[in-house]
Amino acid sequence: MSTPEDIFSKLGGEVVDPPIVMPANQPLELSGEAVRARLCVFMGENGEECALRPDLTLPVAMAQAEAGVSSETIKRYAARAFRLPAVAGDPMEFTQVGFERYGAPSTAETDAEAFALVCEAAVAAGVSESETRMGDLAIFPAFVDALNLAPGLAEALKRAFRQVGGVSALLKAKPSQPAHGLAARLKGARPEEARAIVSDIFALSGIQPQGTRTLDEIVEGLLAQAADAEHGGAPDLARQTLEAVMAVDCAPEQAADSLNAIARQAGIDGVDGALARLDERVTKMKTLAPAFLKEARFGTPFGRRFNYYDGFLFELFRPGETAGRKPFGSGGRYDTLLSKLSDGAVDATAIGGVVRPDRLAQGGAS
Repeated sequence: MSTPEDIFSKLGGEVVDPPIVMPANQPLELSGEAVRARLCVFMGENGEECALRPDLTLPVAMAQAEAGVSSETIKRYAARAFRLPAVAGDPMEFTQVGFERYGAPSTAETDAEAFALVCEAAVAAGVSESETRMGDLAIFPAFVDALNLAPGLAEALKRAFRQVGGVSALLKAKPSQPAHGLAARLKGARPEEARAIVSDIFALSGIQPQGTRTLDEIVEGLLAQAADAEHGGAPDLARQTLEAVMAVDCAPEQAADSLNAIARQAGIDGVDGALARLDERVTKMKTLAPAFLKEARFGTPFGRRFNYYDGFLFELFRPGETAGRKPFGSGGRYDTLLSKLSDGAVDATAIGGVVRPDRLAQGGAS
């Protein structure tokens, strides 16, 4: 009988097990709000902040960014990851079985192949169907760009997209009105001045950032919030269009048509490529893994809580278990991650997928 490891071995490539301990700044910056609060963070012997790897994607990508990519490269693993429990009974230590594929064509076909491979691994473990949730993090930025907004507002909206409620708040905001009082105080301050102000507030209150955000990250966020407020009050057409885009939640085969209708209503061009890829991907997914598309939903905001993903992504759940946020399989595309990790020295496409053997074996109970 095949196992998930057997299925992923069809890709070939190298089996890896990267270091368990990693510098904390990388997962803190790149994991996103879904993971960062669950990181196992501690101080190293030299006073540096360290973390146990929260998944395998990031440490494998870090090693690949250092090694470089000259041709298509496959990495596979069956190794432990560590996260603080999200709910009672959730394990802190668990195994991920997965693959990372670097340098392959960034196409709808490659996206669908990665999805189908994770589904096949689940079938090998005895799971033949799922409630599937998917998104495409390239869709919202494509609409923002197509609306030809002021550069500051466009960038602010792309940042806001990654936060729950961020887009709605920014679209309704009034210029020069930061939502946070401290952000208002920092408006116009130079970074070093802002850092001194926030540091003084921490010192006077006896509070220090621990585990999830550094002082520099907090200051950067507050300055961005102050800058974003300058661009509040989007034009009515942009506000109505982007609110409609964010509200798309439908069967995957309806997603491209729904988004195309929004684009036509707004009279904008520039999103055709992203929507054609979405439509082609879904068609190929239905051919390769039809059972896993029967109970599937596409949502524009889905997946925004993971900072390093930048395109297609998905999660697979046992029927009726989506509310518990415990997928037994997941994956997606992160074409910009290696460039971020290497300061632009390595620019290669990337897509990966994983399954959780404990959730496959126990029906998602762990």
